[in-house]
This record gives sequence, structure tokens and C-alpha cells, in this order.
Amino acid sequence: MFKRRIDKNFLIFAGFLLLVSLITSIYYFTRIYQPWGTSWTDFTVFHRAGERIIKGEEIYESPETGGHGIDVYKYSPAFAYFMVPFTKMHMHKSVPLWYLLIFLSILASVYFIRQIIIHSRGENNLPKCVYFLSFLMVLRFFFTLVSRVQSDSLVLFFLSLSVYLLHRRKDALSGFALGTAIMIKLTPLIFIPYFIYRKFYKMAASSIAAVLFYLCIPAIGLGWEKNINFVRSWINSLSDSTPDLMLWYKNQSLLSAVSRLFSEKSKVAIIALSPLLIKGIFLLLSVVLVFSILYFCKGLIRNEKKHFGYGHLLEFSSILICMVIFSPIAWKHTFLHLIIPCMVLIYYILKHPKDRLVRYLLIASFFLASVLNPDILKSYNEIVSLYSNVTLSAVILIAALIRVAHQLRKNYHGS
Repeated sequence: MFKRRIDKNFLIFAGFLLLVSLITSIYYFTRIYQPWGTSWTDFTVFHRAGERIIKGEEIYESPETGGHGIDVYKYSPAFAYFMVPFTKMHMHKSVPLWYLLIFLSILASVYFIRQIIIHSRGENNLPKCVYFLSFLMVLRFFFTLVSRVQSDSLVLFFLSLSVYLLHRRKDALSGFALGTAIMIKLTPLIFIPYFIYRKFYKMAASSIAAVLFYLCIPAIGLGWEKNINFVRSWINSLSDSTPDLMLWYKNQSLLSAVSRLFSEKSKVAIIALSPLLIKGIFLLLSVVLVFSILYFCKGLIRNEKKHFGYGHLLEFSSILICMVIFSPIAWKHTFLHLIIPCMVLIYYILKHPKDRLVRYLLIASFFLASVLNPDILKSYNEIVSLYSNVTLSAVILIAALIRVAHQLRKNYHGS
């Protein structure tokens, strides 16, 4: 049975998160506030897409951006339709409402992962430090998310909801939640082949059906022909290459890290290689990471013999990191998703204090992502990020998760 009681530790964290969210939102809102509206943020892109789609106007080539650049709308037509209610309010009111969604989605995500951990490991509650340290690990990315008024917290919410429902054996609803996450951002598509590999066929089929459903939603108000044109424009916008962004220090994807090390145009290149070789190195690293994750988690999942247990959560957390760094463009706010693997790792460290390696890996990850924070070390702003400190931090977390899976599998064999 699933207990409905929320422990005091979680309530304390909820209050703390509310306070931090309130202070951070007020601070950044005053920075983006202008008498005539709000200065340009990612939310501005969403908001204007909602205004334009309801009029049947083109949303993928906005005159405000000239049809190119990082501020071009590249999300699904369904997400633009979702933004329509926000367009009924002035920007000064809709931005605070979005801040509220950020707070609620992060809090709910933490709660869903909490539920999976305590039920799969036979706990009554989690220590306060699991919540607070996990949030500290991603605090730097939380600030960036709020400053840009981004949508990654919603993606985090639906992904967390998806695995929580899967844990509850509600596979169809789980797939619908995953499909919703995909319609906000395409990066969660990586989970469809993953769940097929894990033989969650009903869940995968449901997610595909959900995606098709969302693609049809704008047709209700716009008609099929207009909706099809929007979908085509969306696909074309995704295929547009952004080579200049690949070497930009703010891009912390794995491909950008490899490109900066081996591109002749990079300021920190070790050796100049051809673009084909650079992509080959990226693909090789990606395959090695995914294979290692699946290999080391396989035995633990088999031993647990659960529909979706702690071993699955370990594996999911690792694939979640891959989702972030495998994307060609990985801005720092997308690393908010790391709060899930951090919760998993911190819980493990508390239960296995003798495993110092995992602890050291977690500390190293925090040091790279937060202590070497360009916002703190402003004089080193560009150079630190050019060496892909956040990317390396994420890869270290994957190594820590693999280590945990290996150790827990050994414990099963030893018991």
C-alpha cells in the first residue's frame, strides 16, 4: 500500500524551496521588468508564439528575431497552443504565473522521486539532507532557469510523473506523461527506445499515441491544413544547423565539448580534426556511455525483480543525464534535470557511507558545476566553460551511478 502521509522533512524542504523560489523570482523579475513590458527571455519566445498561432500566423520565422538565432521558437505547435491562455494576460502577470509553475513542478518532481525511493527501498521517509543537498547540487542551474523563464521544469515534472506512474504499474498513463514531456521538448524522445528495450511496450505505445494526439490538437482551432503546415515548419526549424553555437562556451552538450577540443576554430583545441571525425568521436563516446549504463544496471534490475524499482531508477537517472548532454545544444538551465540522479546518489551515500568513491565523485561533480561557476568567477567566465566543466560534471555523475549499480549488484550476490 502507498501511504499518503507526507513526512515533515519533505514539508520543511517545500517551505525552503518556496522561500528560495520567491526571492529568486522577485530578483530576476525586477531585472527583466521594463515599463513597456518585459525584456527578452525564453518565455517571451513562448508567449509571442502563443499570440501568433492563435491568429494563424507563422511562429517559426518571427520578425522580432529575423528568422534565426537562439531566440527563434523551435518548440512544437502544441506547446505554442498551450501558451495561448498566458497571452490573455499582460506579460507582467503571466511571468509570475510561470514562476509559480516552476516552483510547483520542481516540488512535485522531487516528491515523485521520493515516493519511488522510499517504496522500492522499504523506507518511511527520506532524511532532510537528501532534499537539501540535491537542490544545492542544481542550485546554479535553478537560478539560470528562473532568469531565462524557461520550460525545463515542466519537462522534469512530466518525466518524474511518468516514472512514478510506471512504478505504480499505470503504464498507459505513464506513457501519456512521457508524450507530454516530448511535446514540450523533443529531447525526452530518447526514452521511447529505452522503455522499449526495457520491455515496457504498453508505456512506449502510449507515449507515441500521446505525441500523435498532441500534434493534432492545434487542428481543432486552426484546421488540418494549417496545422500540417505548422508541423512541417517545426520539423524544418529543427533541421536547421547551428554550427556557431557548437563552439560557444554557453553550450555544454557532449558534442560541443568534443567540438571545442578538436575543431580548428576552437580557442582551446588540442588538435584539429575533420568535422566527420569529431562526430565519430561523439558517437563513440555516446555508445560507450549508454552501453555501460545498460550493462551495469542490467544485473541489479534482474535481481530486484520489480516492475520499476531502485535499479530502474538508477538506470533512468543515467539516461536522463544522457538526454541532456546528447542534445546538440545543452544550455545550463537544462541541467536542472540532474536533481533526480543527485537524489538517488545522495540517498545511496547515506545508506553506504563506506563507499567513499561515490562520495568523491559527487563532490567532484559539484565542484565542476557549481564551485567553478562562471557567475561567481566572472573573470574566468568564458575560459572555464570552454573546457566544458558542466559537461564533465554530468559525465562524472553517470560514472557515480554506474558505480552504485555495480556495488548494489555485488551486494545482491553476496547476500
